[in-house]
Amino acid sequence: MTGHLSAVWRLTRFQEYVSFVIITTLLGAAAGQGSLAWPLIMVLIANWLAVGFAFMVNDVEDAPDDAMTPTKARRNPVSSGHISPRSARLLSLTVAVVASILYASLGLGPFLAGGACIVLGYLYSSRHVRLKATPVADLISHALILAGLQFLAAYLTFDGGPLSRWAGAFVLVVAISLYGQLFNELRDFDGDLSAGVTHTASLLGRRTTTSLMMAWLSIGVVSAIFSILVARMIPVWVIVLTVLLAGLMSWRRLPQVLRARSAVELHGPFQKPVEIAAAIALLAWFALPWAPSVISNLMVTPP
Repeated sequence: MTGHLSAVWRLTRFQEYVSFVIITTLLGAAAGQGSLAWPLIMVLIANWLAVGFAFMVNDVEDAPDDAMTPTKARRNPVSSGHISPRSARLLSLTVAVVASILYASLGLGPFLAGGACIVLGYLYSSRHVRLKATPVADLISHALILAGLQFLAAYLTFDGGPLSRWAGAFVLVVAISLYGQLFNELRDFDGDLSAGVTHTASLLGRRTTTSLMMAWLSIGVVSAIFSILVARMIPVWVIVLTVLLAGLMSWRRLPQVLRARSAVELHGPFQKPVEIAAAIALLAWFALPWAPSVISNLMVTPP
């Protein structure tokens, strides 16, 4: 049983998106002037499940191909035989249904945004469509599944902010998602090319893809500045805390960065620390209003 549960956990690949979903969801909630309450918790869980469904379907659909590469076969529990394709499909369907129920309980807006995320998550990897192997469509679908639609689901859960307040944050999460997708395509460029995989990077080439990746990163930075200084949606201290935490988590990787000979090698060591740091800082921001009551309860002495 323990081995089966381990295979199920590996199939979800939860650790790969847990932080980024927190970021997109909390930014969407902030744009909608939401707070830390049950609706936010429910949309966060629904977003985790919707993205988890996309990752699970990806492993099921890629299992035959992953089985031909030892490293991918070990990572993919379907390829390694630790879970059957039928069981994996049933589990992914269950995750999608639960996510849909949670979205529906939050209202029509979150249900439509979440439902679109689930449908795109299937089409992204399905061998009948395979958006991830279609240039340009791979970028658009990735940005919507892993950023834009999560943001909108959270925003529509509260729907309390004007366009001027949420536009910058929406562009921020989409731009960073596009940057991440191009980074992944550059990282896997040689392997994908030898395997005959077609995506935007293979169509544009390394140099143009790198330039496009940096352009989206720049757009993300500008959008973050707009959200902080103009829309005043994100407090400055949240950014400061993000930078401090990211620095603490990544300083040991500095030698690796100094030896970098490409954009992928330069940016790679910082991506996950920054992502985790931003998630922690945003969680602290949303939890801060609860701090006085929690502290007062802890300080009350029993009679």
